[in-house]
Amino acid sequence: MGLGLAICKAIVEAHKGEIKAFNNDLGGATFELSLPLEEENNE
Repeated sequence: MGLGLAICKAIVEAHKGEIKAFNNDLGGATFELSLPLEEENNE
C-alpha cells in the first residue's frame, strides 16, 4: 500500500466510511469508497 492510499484510508475511516480495492483481470485496480450521509436536522 502506498502512502497516498494510506492517507485516503485514514481520511475515509475518520469520516466513518469504508474503502475497498479490487484487482482488475487485465491489471491495475479499482477503488471504491463509501461515506455515510449526514441526516438533516429540521428543528
